[in-house]
Amino acid sequence: MKPAVTIAIALFICFTTSCSKTEALVDFTVEDEMLLGEKLAEALINDESYTIIPSEGNPIPYGYVESRLSEILASDSLVNADFSWTITLLENDSRTAFVLPGGYIYVNSGMIFYLENEDQFAGMIAHLVAHADKSHITERLFFEYGVNGLKNIANGSDEEMLLSILDDLDTHDQFLTYNRAHEIEADFHSVGLLSGSDQSCISAALFFNRTLNVQPERQAAFLGAHNGAETRVEDIEAVAGERGCDTTVDSGSSSRYQSFRNSLP
Repeated sequence: MKPAVTIAIALFICFTTSCSKTEALVDFTVEDEMLLGEKLAEALINDESYTIIPSEGNPIPYGYVESRLSEILASDSLVNADFSWTITLLENDSRTAFVLPGGYIYVNSGMIFYLENEDQFAGMIAHLVAHADKSHITERLFFEYGVNGLKNIANGSDEEMLLSILDDLDTHDQFLTYNRAHEIEADFHSVGLLSGSDQSCISAALFFNRTLNVQPERQAAFLGAHNGAETRVEDIEAVAGERGCDTTVDSGSSSRYQSFRNSLP
């Protein structure tokens, strides 16, 4: 299928399904969403199954990832500028990354060492930002726990449900699997978020290209959840062509990224 045709179908899906907040989530405010993410982030910090690489004592790697995130957040395409928008590195060999409501991003060291250059990394971060910015993760949780359940977690009155979500997070079920409409919207939104940054505006496509180089049986949950990468690469490139944004990859992308990887403890 040609990219233009695929994009037309994708846009039709977005216009006829829920590419923005569901009607039920209208009563779940931005403040609610931020509180929900804050509660989940606090619970994750206290969960011994997660080994956080601390920012204290690691100024070089955190300076690097925060710079990549800052460039993306500077985009005029960003919807929820008031989200917390933090990035945390985890010591874990799994090739996964995820984002919580309110913009709390987590990247496993296994994913960092799997990627090859700065643009692939920026593409992954932009894709996660897009999912949070469009409230996709909150919608996923809504279908599992309902608006009242999410409000109870946000106001701190249902710790049992909070721990249940954290268990889902540990198995990567709820937090890595989005519906097709969500993935399409995140793909397209990433192009706008990357436009004007130092990275290629098709960096998400470069990230997905990297996922094509691993055997399916070795794919971790994140890579497996983002299937159809070949078609998605074509669609992202087509959207970038329509926007006329810069798709070139800086010659120092690989060397800078290698220095970042070497700075990890």
